[in-house]
Amino acid sequence: MDPVDLDERLDAELSRLPTPQAPLTLLPRVLTATVDGGGRAAATGWLTWSPGARFAAVVAMLALVAGATMLATAPPRGVAEAAQTAGEVATVARVLWDVMLQPVATYLFVLGVSLALACALAWAALEAALGGASQR
Repeated sequence: MDPVDLDERLDAELSRLPTPQAPLTLLPRVLTATVDGGGRAAATGWLTWSPGARFAAVVAMLALVAGATMLATAPPRGVAEAAQTAGEVATVARVLWDVMLQPVATYLFVLGVSLALACALAWAALEAALGGASQR
């Protein structure tokens, strides 16, 4: 049987079926579950947190405020000292890149290009084997 004929026949058969009806109890159950929360309301807000979580949040906030205060009141460093520190950080970053990251990044790049080419080759082979895209 031709696939187009099968699709048309299936569509005709499905259109003759009656429209399904939801049970009468569905709407009240859905409303109860959504409006009332089904008896288990979602816990939101500061006062619904556990005491341990509230204590941890207060400690984290105090640490953040203390760090910002110390940073704001610290004496300014000299330009020469800041430039030396920036140079040291740049040197450490360059050594980390040269020793650890560049070889891994190079291999990952070569692997990614190889996989992309293999996928393109497989796609081209499938296109040739299956005769291209359907004209439906």
